[in-house]
Amino acid sequence: MNDPLLCTMDIGSGSRDPGLTHLLTNREITQGQTARVSSFVSAVDNEMLPDYFRLISSPFPARFEAAENFLTKLAVRFLEKLGYHWAFDLEWPRTEMVDWESADVGGMTKSEEWQHSYGYRFWKPSEITSEISYANSDRHVQELERVSKFAKREVRFPITDPHCEIHANDNMYYYGKALETEQDEASAGLRGDHEATLEFARQVTVKRVRELSSHVASQKRVAIQYDNFLVTSEEKEFDKKYLERARLDSPSYIQALREITPNLPNVRYFIHNCLQDYSLYVPYILEVPNLEKFCFEMASHDSERLGTTDEQRKGPGFESLKQFKEYGLKANQSVGVGVASTYEGAKPPAPELVRDRILYAIKVLEDPWKVQPVLDCGQRNLSLKAMYEIGLNVHKGRDLALKVIEKEHGIDVTPFTTGGE
Repeated sequence: MNDPLLCTMDIGSGSRDPGLTHLLTNREITQGQTARVSSFVSAVDNEMLPDYFRLISSPFPARFEAAENFLTKLAVRFLEKLGYHWAFDLEWPRTEMVDWESADVGGMTKSEEWQHSYGYRFWKPSEITSEISYANSDRHVQELERVSKFAKREVRFPITDPHCEIHANDNMYYYGKALETEQDEASAGLRGDHEATLEFARQVTVKRVRELSSHVASQKRVAIQYDNFLVTSEEKEFDKKYLERARLDSPSYIQALREITPNLPNVRYFIHNCLQDYSLYVPYILEVPNLEKFCFEMASHDSERLGTTDEQRKGPGFESLKQFKEYGLKANQSVGVGVASTYEGAKPPAPELVRDRILYAIKVLEDPWKVQPVLDCGQRNLSLKAMYEIGLNVHKGRDLALKVIEKEHGIDVTPFTTGGE
């Protein structure tokens, strides 16, 4: 089954407006918050508005399950209305991404110290104090089934990948073990992080993927998206000299990806990585057999000038396209090109700018089927209004790009225009 030409994807979490997220807590929802959410719900699906007011007036925790279903349905309706190709729950029922993924993992003890996550959010990281183990929670399966209940399109399921989990928490246990055998602290750090990453991959992540696979409805697929904002936080992990000293064949990130992408008939695999030095690992990830889409943040460091030249399209994201071209994408692979920035305070991009970012990527990769327009990252620090308007302009820009593709490549794009699939 091939994906549509220039199919779009909302890459991360949705706006964390308290008028929505407080439905899952016992915290007050103010009149101002209610007004904002009511306006958003009306724009997405006006028939859901009475459900929202019923939830507000219902006591907590009795409303919790109904609130999870409401938020999931609202997210799916929003994505489908705007034209996004994959459905998910915008992570509204989840907590912070690293914390949520490790909440049921044995060997990890919660720290008492707060750590900055992003925007105005903080969280308490974990300390790895013993061997990593899986507690057999069904949270992931429950979320998949909840999204599938409302989705008309393929479900995209986000998972914080093992490498990110280890690097975002304190890895004292595996580091301590490595110090007993390694010749120096740098090698011990690499070896300790490597062992912990692979242990998390084998003991936790791949088990979750197999559970999700067994719960995918007949004749359907689920797209597992592995998220990581720390891939190159330790550049020495990609340095061959350091790898040799630590007796490692390839970077931990790459080896973990191999572990967590088993060949399952109803599962496909994407990755999404926030802005970093992609050049360190693009050659490696193309060697992971079952990865299909590589979604990178590109718009944040790009210029806002129109055009499809190297002078106008700038930044490490767009530079990575040249590496993808150099090393070669497989027949089933494509690059998720971030066409709209989502940093706190981001404004909706002009449709013409979205168009040119798409057309530049097509020019570099020399194939419109190798390009997939995505958002740079999650929109949790944006307003509901901004999230809606960004989605509208992304799809307007996509349709402008399709018109150019039709003219230059001779492809009938009628079935692929927004609303025409």
